[in-house]
Amino acid sequence: MNDSLDLAGRSVSLVLGSGGARGLAHIGVIRVLEEANVRIEAIAGSSMGALIGGIHAAGKLDAYENWICGLEQSQVLSLVDWTLSGGGLIRGRRIIDRLSELVGETNIEDLSTDFTAVAVDIDHGREVWLDRGSLFEAIRASIAFPGLFTPHRYLNRTLVDGGLLNPIPVAPTLRNMTDLTIVVDVNGPSNNRLEQQEKYPEEDSAGLVKKFREFVESFSSEVSPRIPVSRATASE
Repeated sequence: MNDSLDLAGRSVSLVLGSGGARGLAHIGVIRVLEEANVRIEAIAGSSMGALIGGIHAAGKLDAYENWICGLEQSQVLSLVDWTLSGGGLIRGRRIIDRLSELVGETNIEDLSTDFTAVAVDIDHGREVWLDRGSLFEAIRASIAFPGLFTPHRYLNRTLVDGGLLNPIPVAPTLRNMTDLTIVVDVNGPSNNRLEQQEKYPEEDSAGLVKKFREFVESFSSEVSPRIPVSRATASE
């Protein structure tokens, strides 16, 4: 961070984008902001950004960082619950259960920091903001990348990775009156990627969601619906 920019005491809305393993870089961003003595009052995240942001909002980022840095390959494999049905290779329940043990069960509305996890309703192709109810149900929905993690049945919806429609979810933070909004994109393109995008424009998001939905429906078995948490609601 530029030393000439004094952020001490200022309030910040933090937007953490999707990015898989690269999203661990979000931890470093948060550390730098802490060193600058800023107040992170609101966080919105998609996919890995939702996971890191939610754990930080719960005040358990130190515990998570120590745990993730100490994992050995055998321990990583023990967290993978493989499946051949339901639209993905990994159920993701073991990972979420372990994180829940590490952080503790909590509801988003009880956090001291305003937090929103962004997911996608794959049946309707719509973005969903999860800002109430179980923190880890919201995170599980937001990280459900089709083909890897099975879609998450929650709030009577089939939810998948928020990065499909909104990889950089700025909009949820606009509800918060803070001094600054800081956006972290770990997928920033290189010059070569920009040139490729000009030659081969990306398919529109609606088309991508349609293809992912068809992929999920191609499996013979469906994910067993989970009973939604009674206190959970979703803002759209």
